[in-house]
Amino acid sequence: MASVPGKDTVLWSDEQTRFVLQLRIEEELKGNMRNKVLNETARLTVADKFYDTYGVRHPWIKFRNKFNSCKKQYRAMKRLTHNRTGLGYHPDGSIDMSDDWWEQCCKEWPGARKYKDKPVPNTYLIEHIFSGVHVSEAEGWSAQQGENELANMEVENDDVASEARQTNPPAIQINPEPDASSSSNEQTAEVMRSSLQSRDEILSHKNQLIESHPDLSCSQLKAMRVLHSLSSIKMWSPLYKAAMKHLKEAATNRQTFLSYEDDENKIIYLEEETGQSRYA
Repeated sequence: MASVPGKDTVLWSDEQTRFVLQLRIEEELKGNMRNKVLNETARLTVADKFYDTYGVRHPWIKFRNKFNSCKKQYRAMKRLTHNRTGLGYHPDGSIDMSDDWWEQCCKEWPGARKYKDKPVPNTYLIEHIFSGVHVSEAEGWSAQQGENELANMEVENDDVASEARQTNPPAIQINPEPDASSSSNEQTAEVMRSSLQSRDEILSHKNQLIESHPDLSCSQLKAMRVLHSLSSIKMWSPLYKAAMKHLKEAATNRQTFLSYEDDENKIIYLEEETGQSRYA
């Protein structure tokens, strides 16, 4: 990952984008999101896990900007497919249509050309997050899915404002009795600080309990994230597709897969269970 010289911009790889999108979904499943905005505990978790994986520590604004960029891509894709029928899609959700179809789209909307030249990666995750309609790679896509949600999408300023409200909640007005002393006010403020600290500790403990729960520890998202980390398995290869199907079928499959500590044994397990080879 690199920064663009002279700009407050990070160059994200497709793998890194997929990683943070998966983290966002995981935090939402934990209940760490309100009004489509991650709370402080979730933001710290995303930043920490990204650092643990890639060795780069980013302030939250970098992640927020990335999510907003993905939101723009989603809106552009919906504009591109709106009221169009007979569309074909690649397994990752990107549009699979003829050059003639693309030329017609580009005449109607010149901005469509960049999506022809560089399809949007991680489309199924973007669809899941920003439309509220989850369509897996295996199920395919429909051009009409998520259209109703498009008009209700939040703009970037709404995200910023919502985060500001979570990070800096409105001050509670304390109206002491006329004869209340300043020490009473200080005691009240201390109680409020203790309450906020207790809330953060409770949220942190809740996240630890959730992550240790067997249903989440063997979730599809976690299994897919580990599968993506196996460099010897090429994405969309026969083994990758078979492994993805195998891991989605049952929690016991995911549990067995994740129980192997080293990558080589994970791959051997997938080859044995699917009958596919990494070299195919």
